[in-house]
Amino acid sequence: MTIAVTAVTGQLGGAIAEALIAMNTGETIIGLARSPAKAKELGIDVRPGDYDDAGQLRASLAGVDTLLLVSGMAAPEDRIGQHRNVINAAKAAGVKKIVYTSVQGAEQGTAFSPIIQSNRQTEADVRDSGLDWVIGRNGIYIEPDVEYIDSYRKARRDRQLRRRWTLRLYHPS
Repeated sequence: MTIAVTAVTGQLGGAIAEALIAMNTGETIIGLARSPAKAKELGIDVRPGDYDDAGQLRASLAGVDTLLLVSGMAAPEDRIGQHRNVINAAKAAGVKKIVYTSVQGAEQGTAFSPIIQSNRQTEADVRDSGLDWVIGRNGIYIEPDVEYIDSYRKARRDRQLRRRWTLRLYHPS
């Protein structure tokens, strides 16, 4: 069996790839990364894996049986499309199973809710893919999202303002 792990140049993807390699169970482990040269130290085949490039993903997933999809680091509104690129490429390449690393958390009312919502959408997309699937929900790891927190707060405020204006337009007081 061939297992592919996305984002192997990142913290989580790299740790998962290293753990699979160390298990030495006989499966072929390959990595996917936007910059494969940065993952040479893994000692495995690392293929191009830019979540924005569906054609590249499809080619890189050829011969893969199971794909471990690490959630992307783009802003939440962009992650959904990126993850769909990966899921659709996996289907087109004949992957049989997707394992998705989602996160725990409140879907409403926090600065991180947009992240949680984007992950829930990807979970639904994985379940609806027609492939076998496993979804794990890690505790949220804040490092990649700290740089986005102000934009998350602004987006939340904007949504709240739109709702208020919508209510005033339809329900004048």
